[in-house]
Amino acid sequence: MTTIRLLSEADLMQLKLTHDDFLEGVEIAYRQAAAGLAEVPTKIGVHPDHPNSFSHAMPAWIGGEKPALGIKWISYHPGNLAHQIPDSWGVIVVNDPETGKPLCFMEGMYLTFLRTAACGAVLARRLIDSPKVLGLIGCGGLGKASLIILRHVFPSLEKVYVSSRRSETRAKFAETYSTESCPVEPVDDIEQLLAQADVVVTSLPPVDTPPIKAGMLKENSVFIPLDLDFSWDASVAKEFDGFYADNVPHFQSLLDKKTAGSSETLAPVYDSQSFVAQPVDDGVTAGRSLVAVCGIASVDIVLASEAYHRAVQADIGIVFPFRQP
Repeated sequence: MTTIRLLSEADLMQLKLTHDDFLEGVEIAYRQAAAGLAEVPTKIGVHPDHPNSFSHAMPAWIGGEKPALGIKWISYHPGNLAHQIPDSWGVIVVNDPETGKPLCFMEGMYLTFLRTAACGAVLARRLIDSPKVLGLIGCGGLGKASLIILRHVFPSLEKVYVSSRRSETRAKFAETYSTESCPVEPVDDIEQLLAQADVVVTSLPPVDTPPIKAGMLKENSVFIPLDLDFSWDASVAKEFDGFYADNVPHFQSLLDKKTAGSSETLAPVYDSQSFVAQPVDDGVTAGRSLVAVCGIASVDIVLASEAYHRAVQADIGIVFPFRQP
């Protein structure tokens, strides 16, 4: 009887994957892609009959010393929050890269939040040296993960400003995550946050009016819009000295649409994978940069494969019959 392992969110948390495990997983996935040892098609999706909702299928194969194969299926329904249920759901299937046999079925959002934050952090640490202030606009799962990962990557951080739609949400976030060495301060004024933040991370749902306008971002800062284009106005595009994207065609298309076809006058869009594969030049600040984390499945599958192997070693999860021989 063929079996398959089931891993819940609690099982994944029990594995105690470290911040460095997530950062290393991103590095591996990016470097293998830069070396031509990955196949990561652009995600495909459907859009159920609810405003701004989607479900995406994200397969990936990664070669090298630790090959990995699998797919993530992720759904986003922003209206769920009004009913007190999560707006994002995800599952990941890990396959044997040699035979294609399904090995594991796991909860997907735990890895998604932390790996998305790690993708931004891997680029940020190559683009800015010793930032002092972090700004968070949005304090849901991605905001929390970004705070955790960026504090780890940048021990130089001395202050975090957080803004969100609801004052009680950001106040609770600040109370929960403040530390003596790096306090978190809730702010109403986004311009105050942007004027002081060396690194800015946004994770907003679709909004009618983007809150970030031209002239608001600090010089020599890194902007990581994990919502891709919800949080910033088209007028901001001309202020960047470089764009970095882990799916250049997808982001270039988005940029063309956002700027009404005038993106040829903007700074170039660099491939994040190729950039990461270059030798690290510590201490270099590359002007004002935008890091676009487009959501490529190679990172998810590298981390999910590692989680599966650790679960097998620790005998964590539920193993159940799957198919007769």
